Amino acid sequence: MEKFLVKFNHSQASSSRNVNPSSLINDLNLDSLEADPGKRVPIAHYNPQIKDEVRKHYIQKGPCQPKMDSYPPTEIGKRMRQFCKIWFEGPYYKWLEYSVEKDYVYCLCCYLFKDDFFHGSTSEFYTKTGFRSWNRALEDFVNMLVMLIIFMTNVSTRC
Repeated sequence: MEKFLVKFNHSQASSSRNVNPSSLINDLNLDSLEADPGKRVPIAHYNPQIKDEVRKHYIQKGPCQPKMDSYPPTEIGKRMRQFCKIWFEGPYYKWLEYSVEKDYVYCLCCYLFKDDFFHGSTSEFYTKTGFRSWNRALEDFVNMLVMLIIFMTNVSTRC
């Protein structure tokens, strides 16, 4: 379990602290919040006074999971691979998101709580960069699921 935990020094600057306060989004228009995770404004760019409202909106809407007949193929190791809509089922359905715009997957929980609870390259990978190594998808999804279970356990012990 230790390999999934990232030791975080709270004295380090988080990405939310690196955002210029004058550039923070101060006005909240729920209708303008982007559903596609590949086109979303990072949560750190919202004013702390409205950040919880943004989170609440995305939690109520749930993950962006467009169910398409087919997804764009990508050549990986001389084979054509693609996202499978069946991945929206099972243990991943509460957090897995797909961007039609970018053909990448993202983690809704990581997007919502990245700066507060998730740190390191894993959260960056599933919030900003996205994931498209379809040949390793199930393995990486299981690793992400373990990280989310640890996150939920840590949060519940704080209550």
